[in-house]
Amino acid sequence: MSQAVREVQGALLPAPGIWELDPQHTTVEWVARHVLTKVRGRFGKVAGTIHVDEVPERSWVEVEIDAASIDSNTPDRDRHLRSADFLEVEKYPKLTFRSTALRPTGPNTFELDGDLTIKDVTRPVTLEVEYLGVNDSPWGTKLAGFSARTEIDREDWGITWNVVIETGGLLVSKKVQIELEIEAVYKPEA
Repeated sequence: MSQAVREVQGALLPAPGIWELDPQHTTVEWVARHVLTKVRGRFGKVAGTIHVDEVPERSWVEVEIDAASIDSNTPDRDRHLRSADFLEVEKYPKLTFRSTALRPTGPNTFELDGDLTIKDVTRPVTLEVEYLGVNDSPWGTKLAGFSARTEIDREDWGITWNVVIETGGLLVSKKVQIELEIEAVYKPEA
């Protein structure tokens, strides 16, 4: 068994310590409806740390996202998303998440509560997290993998811009799904 893994109540979990998000192998993606179809995008710049405690439930996470790094693969839409109608990145350059509680829901699944701050508005969210395991990289580092997801109502953060469509409904959904794929690097010296 790797030094970066331990067994807790029959489950193999990451070793206690600091696990830094690898920005090259971590994605924060979002999905929202535009009229009838789903539009997908991502944030290209994300940094964060997972603090794994001896007692797994005392572990915590902190993440910072560069709001201007939003990318929907459509430059005009991205400029609009960066504007005051949506993220207002000039005034609010960062989105942050800081966890407040962790609850196991299965051998490798958890609910992670935390505070999500967008445009200086902080609201609680709960992420469904799946721990994917620990492995060695080709460069001799220990890597841990996680998937997480949640859904938010963007209006809870004051992002209310929309257009009523003539035939009924709204141009952009209020609900936004957030999906994360995380690869974290163990920092045994930290």
